[in-house]
Amino acid sequence: MKVAVHAIDKTAIQAAIDAGADSIEHGDDATDQQLRQMRDKGIYLNLTPTFYGGGYLKFAEPVIVIPPAARAERLSSAARNRQRYDLLVQRVLKSGVKFAGGSDMDWYSQGKTRGEASVTVLLNLRAAGVPTLDVIRAVTVNAAEMLGWQDKIGAIAPGKFADLVAVAGDPVTDITELERVRFVMKNGEVVKNDFAAH
Repeated sequence: MKVAVHAIDKTAIQAAIDAGADSIEHGDDATDQQLRQMRDKGIYLNLTPTFYGGGYLKFAEPVIVIPPAARAERLSSAARNRQRYDLLVQRVLKSGVKFAGGSDMDWYSQGKTRGEASVTVLLNLRAAGVPTLDVIRAVTVNAAEMLGWQDKIGAIAPGKFADLVAVAGDPVTDITELERVRFVMKNGEVVKNDFAAH
């Protein structure tokens, strides 16, 4: 059985490492030593920059009233948190720990589907310094391995689920292309095909 532990602070992260968790979700306060331990034990870090760059306000403001003082504090802390997250990403990349990317998307995003809102996290990973190709790997092949489903998902290969998306441009050059999905295949069946009209 795969065990994923939601842990943000150092104490909780260390408890998850010591217990032999398969993955640690969030891991925001992970130390360099903890990242090395995770690398050495094969524990995945699932990066979830949902609130990166003031993301909380983007999700909350359309649906709840936020008092001006609380909004000002959120804006002030967003800049500090962004710098902290950028440093975490650089330490993760340097450490060699395996990582995936997760949306942590239990938030309602007005006017967007859950999938559309989840793409925001991919953009946040890129903004935080993860190279574009590594962002794409984090949510495909790495996530599949983290889940123990690499024989079913995460790559285009015979015998795997035919779950695919396509965009018009090159997402490695411009990751925002992933916000403009033009083709969707689920289990080998076409669900959306904007290319067929051309």
